[in-house]
Amino acid sequence: MTEIARASGCSTATVDRVLNERPGVREVTRKRVLDALSSLTIESPTDASSCLKIAFLSDSGAAFNQSLREGVNAYQAAYPNLELSFYSVLTTEVKPVQFAQQIERISQDVDGLVLVAREDLIINRAVRAVSARGVPVVCVTTDLPNSRRIAYIGNDQTGAGSTAACLMGTSISSSNSRVLLVISAPYRCQEERELGFRRVLRSEYPSLTVEERVSSNDDFEYSYRNVRNYIRDHGPPGGIYNVAGGNTGIAEALRDEGLSGEVTFIGHELNSNSRILLETGGMDFVIGHDLDREISFSIECLRASLKKQDLPNIPSMPVRIFTKYNCF
Repeated sequence: MTEIARASGCSTATVDRVLNERPGVREVTRKRVLDALSSLTIESPTDASSCLKIAFLSDSGAAFNQSLREGVNAYQAAYPNLELSFYSVLTTEVKPVQFAQQIERISQDVDGLVLVAREDLIINRAVRAVSARGVPVVCVTTDLPNSRRIAYIGNDQTGAGSTAACLMGTSISSSNSRVLLVISAPYRCQEERELGFRRVLRSEYPSLTVEERVSSNDDFEYSYRNVRNYIRDHGPPGGIYNVAGGNTGIAEALRDEGLSGEVTFIGHELNSNSRILLETGGMDFVIGHDLDREISFSIECLRASLKKQDLPNIPSMPVRIFTKYNCF
């Protein structure tokens, strides 16, 4: 709605009134909004062709699942003639066979599927089976390139990891060059973040070394326990880079070890939890992305695919850097 408002020169409230056919809008204003819709290749939700059933299925941590759910609900409110549904499973609870079965079950009652999932042969096979039945699948935030999905929409995750390395290299104390890497499940986005991070450290900050990897499992308790165990066994690192979820558990572990503000802590996903951590000094940097744009593009890709049209030009989502000064 912000993009439509910007293109039309109207307020988002006016755009909302036009899209939902509410009274009190002059015809010249209505035309400006509809022209903006056309220029952005976004169809009006009052068009019968936009009445599609699209499901979102996310395998991730609680905070990311909640952010995605809120984004889907906001899009549904703006486009009431779409029928959007949302399903999620916590990282700690995913069993690939059951998750693959859920993909196939959900796809039987929808026109398209938007997926956030780890790389797994069984999950890839399920996506290929769904695609073969004519239900297009789009991957958001993390990719499944061998699954025959029609598109990946998200950051250049290698670039996101490289950005984190640059921030770490310029922030970490030279007296403690050890960096602890926190991971979770085999998501491609996390593997690419780690690749970019290690590559830049190796080429530009050779004095910094990644000593060990511990698991957060995208969960508070996992990340809290494993980070505290690492510190007790090895001493505090100079920095922590979390490519996964569980930022709150890591911040709590640093606090309880008396290390808040002494260890550079960089993670991903700006949400209500990480925003509080930035504001209170529990984190130094958060690498983020525009989840609302990813939702919008994923739906446009599915719509184009179902109409047998060329997919829209999908830009790589910009990598965003958040600090306590710009996380509002």
